[in-house]
This record gives sequence, structure tokens and C-alpha cells, in this order.
Amino acid sequence: MIIMPYYDSGDLIHYITKDFYNISWETKLERLGGIAYGLAQIHKLNIIHRDFHSGNILFNRENDGQFVNITTIGDLGINKSAFESGNDNESYGIIPYMAPEIFQRQKYDKSSDIYSFGMIMWELMTCRRPFWDRNHDTKLIIDICDGLRPPIVTNAPEGYIELMKECWYTDPNKRPTADDIHKRVGSIRIHNHKNGIQTRIIRSSDIGPIALNYPGAIYKSRPLSAMINTAMFLRDLRSQPTNLEKVKRFEDGLIESHNDNNDDGQSIKRKKLYEDEGDYIKREIRYRYEA
Repeated sequence: MIIMPYYDSGDLIHYITKDFYNISWETKLERLGGIAYGLAQIHKLNIIHRDFHSGNILFNRENDGQFVNITTIGDLGINKSAFESGNDNESYGIIPYMAPEIFQRQKYDKSSDIYSFGMIMWELMTCRRPFWDRNHDTKLIIDICDGLRPPIVTNAPEGYIELMKECWYTDPNKRPTADDIHKRVGSIRIHNHKNGIQTRIIRSSDIGPIALNYPGAIYKSRPLSAMINTAMFLRDLRSQPTNLEKVKRFEDGLIESHNDNNDDGQSIKRKKLYEDEGDYIKREIRYRYEA
């Protein structure tokens, strides 16, 4: 058992949701720099977090109610040394924060945490969690592997969005390190301060707190190997040449052992469109999810 202090400011998403439009970019950059510094310290110990998301970033405040520059990165329960084998039997996490190479069964490394950091940057910018408006299912996994990232829907200090996009690179080798991010966030903050630049938060329907996420958006870490296997099977199937004369129905072709929002074990029918030389072919695939 690990006993931790009580963080009365809550996690990152609760912190920004409480007063999003009144939290200046100066403060946001200060918080982000603290997060980057904490992640850099973890990586310097050759530890990979492996489940890095806003729910694991905690803030506290002093007795007078003022926030202090202390950031805690928690929930290191599934972290591993960078030197340990990446042949895990189970992938565990929250789909929007997981790097595409993890879905493709590549080894976790520090760059996987960096991809997650990019999602945290988007969250800090919009006050919404990535892919809050859609189901977190096999379709989302496939779309992420195909290059889907959250949309740029608002403004940010110069250099911020570029850095965020670098964290999202499909090629893990192109992503910056946590130490690089810490330095660049600091540079953005210093540049704005020296030049008296105050980036104004533009109110719009695309940013700011929302009452509820989409019902199928799941922001709790969970076992995902079965869903990932199915997603990769479907993605590979899509890339195979299709003979128009041999289109058929696949029934009960895939068996999964996860709930995927279907705890009653009932069959779920999904339809997928496949493109073949400009024509779209509808294949109907039946899955059976067993608890």
C-alpha cells in the first residue's frame, strides 16, 4: 500500500474545468512545464510510465488558496524500466492517450509517454479530453493508426501547437524527449513574458467544459489487448485486395474476451466500408463479446 497526500485541487482535468477561461496561458505554461519536468525525471531513471494521462497528474494548493508550482505524476503501478522486455501479455490504458505503435504491438518506450504528453497538451488547450465525442472502440484504434489526431480548434501561444504536433508523430523516433519539451515550454513562456504577449483564450463552442462526454468514451484505464487484436485484424483485412465477386459475410469470425461496453455478452453487429478501386464494398462482420 502506498499512502499519498490529499490533492485538494484534483487532477489536471478537474483543475482546468473549474475555471478554464480564467486560467491564463502564463499559468497553463507553468503547469505544463512542471508536468514535463516530472516526466523528464521519470525518464532519466529509465522508467516508462505506460499509462500517462490527465487523471494521473495532480495539483495541490497552499492554505491561502493559491496554487503552488508543485506537480505530482501518480499511478505508476504499471510502469517499467526501459531495459525490461516489452513483450507484455496485456495492453492496459485509455485509448486516446495510447501511441499508435502500441496498438501495432511495438515495444513501449519513452516516446510512447511523449505521445500521451501531446494529448495532455491538447487537453490543457481545450479543456476537453481527446476524442471525447466518439466511441472508444476498434474503429478509433484503427483511425489513430491511420493518422487521426484531435483537431486544432483554438489558438495557443506561438510554438505550442507545433510542439504538440511533434509529440503526435507517428514515427516515435521523431518525437521530442521530455527534457526537450521542458526546455521548449520554458522558452515559450519566457518569450511571452519578456515581450508582454498575453495569448487570449477565444471563447467558442469547440472548447471549454462540457457536462458529459460521449457515452462510449471511456476514460478509465482498462485491459485492451482483445480489442486491439480485433482492430489490427480489421485493419489488415482492409488492406487486402478485394475481389468484387467474392464478397461474403463473415459470421462469428472474431471472438473477444473484453466487455467493450457490452457487459451482457450479447452479439454486436458492425458494418465496415472497404474501398476497392474507387468502389465501396460493404462487409458485415459479426462479433461475439464474452465476459
